[in-house]
Amino acid sequence: MTNLRTLLWLYLVLLIFEGAVRKWILPSLDAPLLVIRDPLVMWIYLQAVHQRLSFRSSFFMPNLVLAVATTFLSLFGSGNLLITIYGLRTDFLQIPLLFLIPQILNRDDVIAMGKFLFYVSIPCAILVVLQFRSPPDSLLNKGTLATHYGTVRPSATFSFITGLVAFYSLVAAFLFYGFIQVRTYKIWLLTIVTGTVMIATACSGSRSCLVMVGLVAVAAVACVIVRGKGGFGIAIAAVLVMFAVAVLSTTSVFEKGSEQLTQRFEDVGAQENGAEGFVGRFVGTMLVPLEQMDESPLFGNGLGIGTNAAAGMLFGSRGFIGPEDEWGRLIFECGPIFGLLLCIFRVALTVSVGHSAYQALRHGNILPLLIFAACGLLILNGQWGVPATLGFAIFGGGLTLAACEEPWDEEEHEHDEHGEGDEHHEHGEHEPDHPHAADPVD
Repeated sequence: MTNLRTLLWLYLVLLIFEGAVRKWILPSLDAPLLVIRDPLVMWIYLQAVHQRLSFRSSFFMPNLVLAVATTFLSLFGSGNLLITIYGLRTDFLQIPLLFLIPQILNRDDVIAMGKFLFYVSIPCAILVVLQFRSPPDSLLNKGTLATHYGTVRPSATFSFITGLVAFYSLVAAFLFYGFIQVRTYKIWLLTIVTGTVMIATACSGSRSCLVMVGLVAVAAVACVIVRGKGGFGIAIAAVLVMFAVAVLSTTSVFEKGSEQLTQRFEDVGAQENGAEGFVGRFVGTMLVPLEQMDESPLFGNGLGIGTNAAAGMLFGSRGFIGPEDEWGRLIFECGPIFGLLLCIFRVALTVSVGHSAYQALRHGNILPLLIFAACGLLILNGQWGVPATLGFAIFGGGLTLAACEEPWDEEEHEHDEHGEGDEHHEHGEHEPDHPHAADPVD
């Protein structure tokens, strides 16, 4: 099991730093490095088979059937084998990994990964500030999006801003867990990371980043209300946030970033009719494609054809051949019947992971719900054609389920793996107020 744990750690490292490799270290290999994690996923599957882990989940067969059916339908669409293969890896390849992760990791492992994310978030925040302060044509800003304010929307080590949003949302989940579940992480580390999340969010220029971190905060407050404990930790978090605002507001970069983010809310809000329009736009990314299903060919335009990578293969530059929204892409590629089935599949997958997180909360374990708050929308309708978004959706979902797993005794677990034991670990039961998970990470 140690080997599989190592492979999952490698997956996480590649997820965070593959964009940096593609942008700055090996830009000539940008295209092949898009799928750098896929061979690793296949190797994890082979090792899982060797160690007799179970692939049996309620989503395994539907995922397989949809993969075969949509591949066959692609013969009537694009007919491009390379693009079809890319579509297969985008929509189906990593689904089993989500359900293998909780068989490999437990809550202690997840908490340790949270500490790793904390440390990585510090230099990432520094990089975000440097990108924000640098001109758009700077080498540091390769892969960033220029704004009409004369700055950029930083992407840190990721290829695009969406990766940064997903990363800091996940960091925020562990940050609030550390405040509520005291003694899990050192207070000095929580203090620093609070500042990094705030300054990265302010300089991101992304409404989604602020909304996603805010969603995690709402989930944290909800956990405290449901459990009836942890209010002191939330109070400490609020004090630290106010202190961080007071300190960071004395810096020009935070002040400028906050002003631009506020201005972006106002500018786009005027077009979308405020918060109501923002929510309506999000809901529209799911409802509009359903209303326009009859505009797609019955058998679709071909699996993978709606991804940026497909545009690069066909036209030499990345863009959107079809709809930009995820559900629109699925229907555009697979047609109204199988496209709708894929949308339903994503809904069911989201509900399943969310239900496990809720059940863990009922037993006092808040970590799964906090992680789910950070990744749930990525599972539901995140743009999986973007490698970082796909990675955070799958890995975040897997961490949600793994956080439901009580820490196990390694020797006893290996004993069970070989079929010599029959003890099973229930998700999230009997979690103490201050888990022993603090020991391996502090």
